[in-house]
Amino acid sequence: MKKNIVLSFHPDYFRPILYGIKKYEYRKAFCKEPIRAYLYLTRPVSEFIGILELGEAIHPEFIKATFCENHAIQKRMDICINKREKAIIPIKSFQLFKKPIPFSKIKDGGLDFKVPRGFTYIDEKKILQYLESQEVYDREFIHSHQHIYEDNIGVMCKEMERSDEFIQRDKDFNLSERSHLVKSNYVNKM
Repeated sequence: MKKNIVLSFHPDYFRPILYGIKKYEYRKAFCKEPIRAYLYLTRPVSEFIGILELGEAIHPEFIKATFCENHAIQKRMDICINKREKAIIPIKSFQLFKKPIPFSKIKDGGLDFKVPRGFTYIDEKKILQYLESQEVYDREFIHSHQHIYEDNIGVMCKEMERSDEFIQRDKDFNLSERSHLVKSNYVNKM
């Protein structure tokens, strides 16, 4: 059975995930097994926004060994290693909550929960039942991760936001009925 966590995430880095452009998350420490993560956007948003399905973490050294002839990937993995990011986590899918949940609602609802700096397991905690009961939209995207996405691994959100794909998806999302649900900004302060 897949384990459940709350994953804290800086809101300025969220949109590339929402649009399915960011296919990997990078952490200094993370779970080894595939995980269901309830995504919490930190201040100033302070809301649970949706559900990420995450694959088994990969170590940057494995990527370097696999793509030893690809200088761009080598350089990006060196950056990960220098930042001490030991876990590269495949992002498989994302579902947006139909109503984001402000942390104040969790606190006022009597759910004994503290937001983690990185992540925390929530199996066998009341907050899991509460989060599982929330309505969600269909998946925004599905990535199989049957192979490494060479053009995406190690790419920074700042670079992703400059891509034509990001600009078009951002424009489309901002015209959609769901745009009011997302209060995050951008890395590149557009």
